Amino acid sequence: MITICHRNSPIPWILMAMLGLAPFCCANPEEAVQPMVKQTSPNTYQIGIVSFNKETRELVIPANTNITEPNTVIEYLLIHDNGEKIHESLLTTQADPFHINIAIKLLNYQESPELFKERRPDGSIGKKYPEVSEEIKAAARFRVLVSWMDGGTEKTIPVTEWIHNASSGKNMNPTAWVYNGSFVYDKKFNAKLTGSILAIFSDIGAIANYSGDDRNDDTLWSPSRNVPPAGTPVKVILKPWIAVQ
Repeated sequence: MITICHRNSPIPWILMAMLGLAPFCCANPEEAVQPMVKQTSPNTYQIGIVSFNKETRELVIPANTNITEPNTVIEYLLIHDNGEKIHESLLTTQADPFHINIAIKLLNYQESPELFKERRPDGSIGKKYPEVSEEIKAAARFRVLVSWMDGGTEKTIPVTEWIHNASSGKNMNPTAWVYNGSFVYDKKFNAKLTGSILAIFSDIGAIANYSGDDRNDDTLWSPSRNVPPAGTPVKVILKPWIAVQ
């Protein structure tokens, strides 16, 4: 059990209960500890190196460019620095996947399993996708932007402009990313174990996945030619989904 608050914590108790983190929080005022989630302004909070805004529902993750050579196949957008798939990721981060998942939940994004076929009782994969309400689908979607310094100018663009689709010859379609929340097995959070955070090629163990129709092809994706050199500091920004008109 992890304590994330003290008695005067600004994070609503109901949200902590939803995360399964509240039962032993501040049972005794004399045992108050430093909060895992810290308030940094009236609307902003920080957990580890991840910051988020409860008003705008925006989340910011410090990262670096990683695989940047055009025509190099990538399967992930964001992986932890020590992740298993770091050799297949456009970006890497030191941010703890567990912290990212908590921040997403505190911003009230909802988990949707819609991108993955249901599993049978024996663990095998079935043929049907689960039925998910439109309300949950809408609450699971967000867009991803990337911000970096180009000379003395800060630039911010949809991250899809950094991902090339070999089939279409164009950049990735500006489709929503879907929060599926990874999974817990044997009391271990899979995204924490593997470092998988944002997946382009479908990965149920990642925290969120690209929802485009071509998400199940692991040969299509590569960095676009406008990606800054490997090691460039960037900010990965998650915002509520707004469909492109």
